Amino acid sequence: MTKQYRGVFPAIVAPQDENNEILWDVMAELARRQVTDGAAGFLVNGHTGEHMMLSGEERRTALRVVREAVGPDIPIVAGVHVQAAWKFGSRAESAAEMGADSVLIFSPFSFARGAFAFAPEAVVDYYHKCAADSALPTFFMQYRPQTNLMMPSHVLGEIAALPGMIGIKQEVEDAIEYERDLITLREANPDLAILTATERGLFGNYMLGADGCTIGLANFVTPVKRLQDAAWSGDVEAAREAAIDRLPLADAIYRPPSYRWSARLKYAIHAAGMMPTGNIRSPLFAATEPERKVIDEVIASMKVPV
Repeated sequence: MTKQYRGVFPAIVAPQDENNEILWDVMAELARRQVTDGAAGFLVNGHTGEHMMLSGEERRTALRVVREAVGPDIPIVAGVHVQAAWKFGSRAESAAEMGADSVLIFSPFSFARGAFAFAPEAVVDYYHKCAADSALPTFFMQYRPQTNLMMPSHVLGEIAALPGMIGIKQEVEDAIEYERDLITLREANPDLAILTATERGLFGNYMLGADGCTIGLANFVTPVKRLQDAAWSGDVEAAREAAIDRLPLADAIYRPPSYRWSARLKYAIHAAGMMPTGNIRSPLFAATEPERKVIDEVIASMKVPV
């Protein structure tokens, strides 16, 4: 692993104008601001970045723009979501050309139809083929239970131990499952970078030993890093205080239903003055008036400015 995957990794959004065209200059400025605020790296073209709604050329441009904005030393993880393993290699090669240091393998949607219970060997084979064909080191993702994409412990361990696997985006919200997964992952691959992805469970995840986070909420680097730094310094009370201050914003954005998360996040970033609109691409739709009102009130009340 040539770069360190430790710290706050914003899953950067794709700012858009009134016609839903990507505002590349705004994306670049957002990335630069986040580095100034303490971001350790980035996830580009994740779910938060509307990966599935961008064209191939837009995904390539997003990587290039962020790389040029933050310079050569900041690690960038590129999200790659393909349904067929044979497509992964070319996507990873393209990401490498645009400046990515590693790639995140998202599970195919078809796995939600019982693959983990009835065909775990197919799941491991998929990840093995993707990692083997990748031009870059690979991350994988552990989803939350309600997605039906959560890996059972034995599958999680097998994938963590695959050659080329350097990290995980760990989305499990349940503290008990998170701790069990942590034990499995550390045993399978002691060098694996474990980046939590639970916006509302950061306090517990960090206290248990996360290496950092890669989440949409980390577009607000300051409050997330405040919690992280306190946890890593062993100041439990300061970490708890940071978590309490940050939690209303996380709740305002990440309460159910989950398909509204990205729209609420983009509005919150806009409301904080970091991009000119909160626009998002179809089939998602922008934050509603009640959603905007809640977010505005939360941002105004936070002790530590976002």
